[in-house]
Amino acid sequence: MQILFSFLYAPIVVILLSYFNVKTVALGLWAFGVLWLLLLKKRKLKTLIFPFFYIVVAIGAFIMDDFLVLKFLPLLISLAFLFFLIASYFDNDSIILYFAKKLHKRPLNSNEEAYINRSTLFWIGLAFVNILLHVTMLLLKNDNYWILYSSFGWYMVFIVGGVVQFLHRHFVFLKRG
Repeated sequence: MQILFSFLYAPIVVILLSYFNVKTVALGLWAFGVLWLLLLKKRKLKTLIFPFFYIVVAIGAFIMDDFLVLKFLPLLISLAFLFFLIASYFDNDSIILYFAKKLHKRPLNSNEEAYINRSTLFWIGLAFVNILLHVTMLLLKNDNYWILYSSFGWYMVFIVGGVVQFLHRHFVFLKRG
């Protein structure tokens, strides 16, 4: 659900701003965030944070009456993802390992688990690059670049990271083991 909203957020906000002022769009975004929050079945931090960000950004945009505030939502989501990656690394409960176990057909051995835990540092670095790119898009003040990066670009960064991780695992890690 969050992925769909993140794909659609930037273009929808820009389209709405061509018909409505910032405060009206902010009120709509706030209502959407509140409705999303009320309709959540599982109320855990990971599910609450996205509608909460929508609400906070909407309130900020309404108060400041500035489109730039609306542009911060994808950056906030990226910062939250970075936070979860860092927390999972230091808790020795890697998000990357969690997904690898779900995707892998057979149980992972201890060497593979250690490799995946260490690779969390790669993903943290990639998340930092993503944040730098988000900030760059904000500083460029070009709505087209912002729409492209905030909708699809940052997913491309992580897809390329996944390909690099796969190639490293296949051609480096598995050859050593």
